[in-house]
Amino acid sequence: MIFYYEFVFIALAILAIFLGEAVSRTLSLVIAALALAVVALGVKSFDVRLATESESVSDEDRRFFIDARDGLRHLRLLLILGTLAALAWRLLAG
Repeated sequence: MIFYYEFVFIALAILAIFLGEAVSRTLSLVIAALALAVVALGVKSFDVRLATESESVSDEDRRFFIDARDGLRHLRLLLILGTLAALAWRLLAG
């Protein structure tokens, strides 16, 4: 089963490839790195929310926050791999 964050990664990968071929491989690398930064910030945000609101959050909301954080962690891993691939593509292809 494909999860929402995998759809986001696929759309970003297609956009990065298109921009890399049509405009600039450096622009493609920058977009992948910016997306990685935004996702990393989202992971930290959910970590802080889970750490600070332990008493005021219901069990259902807590499960949602944990699932969302885990999804963002997976997306972060995919974006790390994608950014490394874009960097290699930029360095090897010129």
